[in-house]
Amino acid sequence: MSDFSVDLAQLRKLKKKLEDSESQMEEALRRMKETGPKNLGKRSLDKACEDFEGDWEHGLKETKKRLKTLNEALPAILKAYEKTEEEIKHGFANSGGKAK
Repeated sequence: MSDFSVDLAQLRKLKKKLEDSESQMEEALRRMKETGPKNLGKRSLDKACEDFEGDWEHGLKETKKRLKTLNEALPAILKAYEKTEEEIKHGFANSGGKAK
């Protein structure tokens, strides 16, 4: 049987990185709106830039939605793992055993 463990410090770092990523996505979307295609000359090139911008913006919005979902769920996940860790320690302490 394999052991299962969760590194709570790493989970907290992940939470911070995800929070930072969400704000970075917001900044990227804001900058995308500010720049956009600027009549590069050939209509076909302008159209290709517009299409790319649309696809890129859609991808950023979808990524931002998923980051938001993770950011909303992660605190509860972290709290549950922390609670489980404490209950395990408490259980060992009450049984005379020693938690690792």
